[in-house]
Amino acid sequence: MQIDKAIEILQDLLTTEPQWPPDDRRDAVRLGIEALRRCRNFRDNSQTWGYSPLPGETKEVKSG
Repeated sequence: MQIDKAIEILQDLLTTEPQWPPDDRRDAVRLGIEALRRCRNFRDNSQTWGYSPLPGETKEVKSG
């Protein structure tokens, strides 16, 4: 699935009546999950990629 289509579908999921078929919605969610995993991986393994929270992202509280 193309990123732009996934973004459109994910935005649609925020509405009360999504307009996309279930298979497309699942694909968009999977792509979003993979994007977040890559984002986390970059943050964990890159010294040059500065930390910039995503819109709506909350700071993780580490217990211990």
